[in-house]
Amino acid sequence: MGWIIFGLFVSSAILFILSLLQKDRTKELEKQVENMSIQLMQEMYQLKQKVKVMEEEFILESNQDDLLGDPARVLTRDDVLAMYEDGYSVTDIATITNREQDDIETMLASSSERKETTCL
Repeated sequence: MGWIIFGLFVSSAILFILSLLQKDRTKELEKQVENMSIQLMQEMYQLKQKVKVMEEEFILESNQDDLLGDPARVLTRDDVLAMYEDGYSVTDIATITNREQDDIETMLASSSERKETTCL
């Protein structure tokens, strides 16, 4: 009877040691999930950036369409200044808005004068 208990004890010790040496599969699975999560976050960031660029382009196009599409709409100094700050030349702004270059230059000059007086 003593030999049976001793044999069971030895076999349980061997099985316990083998279980400690066995490769942990949950850690490998956790690494895979973490890598997938990082990859998804990167893709989401890239998509958000693309959506942001597309929204900005749409807003610019809609602003230009507003200026072109409604001839009764009054062209404000802020509209001209915004287009000028976006990199449009005076000639381009005059073409887009169907106005004279002198009118555009006058609007830009009045906006620069206001900035100078507010800075002083």
